Amino acid sequence: RSGGLDIDPAYLGPLVDTALRTSAPGVFAAGNLLHPVDTADVAALDGVHVAEQVRHYLDGAASPAGGVRIRAEAPLRWVSPGVLRPGDPLPPRGRLLLWCDELRPLPMVVVRQGEAVIARRRMPWPASPGRAFRIPFSLLRDVDRNGDDVTISLG
Repeated sequence: RSGGLDIDPAYLGPLVDTALRTSAPGVFAAGNLLHPVDTADVAALDGVHVAEQVRHYLDGAASPAGGVRIRAEAPLRWVSPGVLRPGDPLPPRGRLLLWCDELRPLPMVVVRQGEAVIARRRMPWPASPGRAFRIPFSLLRDVDRNGDDVTISLG
């Protein structure tokens, strides 16, 4: 926070894109800093993902400009990563992580960009309080990375 990074107000951690870049050039974030209360093995797997992104940065790869914000709608509290930029890689493990404040046994995930529904899929696993809820990144396949913000909700 004292470094001036953009902070996601929902979980009070740094806002990152799918390459786990923060708003400061050369500063990356991973693990439980981004998705609190997740298991150590899952948090450590972020390290594998971010290591390649750091290498690209050190090799001189430019960070893409623009992008769209990904937001969670109640009962979802937060989503990580929270930014999707043109040309970015898939997020770690090809999934988005969300936090849900109420039990939904077989949730219908709805992805909207602006007012348009771009994806809708029933998940075969529950969204439960106290656990990270994972959804496949493929649900964002049709997002215009230069368009309106994206909202993820449960229908």
